[in-house]
Amino acid sequence: MNKEELVHLVSGQSGVEKDICERVLNAFEEVLSDELAHSKGFGDALDKVQQLVSFFNKRKG
Repeated sequence: MNKEELVHLVSGQSGVEKDICERVLNAFEEVLSDELAHSKGFGDALDKVQQLVSFFNKRKG
């Protein structure tokens, strides 16, 4: 899935306009990139990714 497809799907499911979804997803990408860039090593970065995946899995359940 590319970014355009993701924006389309999120917009369709949420009812939020595509341009707003794109801005939110861009901001999320920036925040995530900054967090990973400022990790204290590879293990810390993996921990952050694992926490994020866990967060999304809990929301699905």
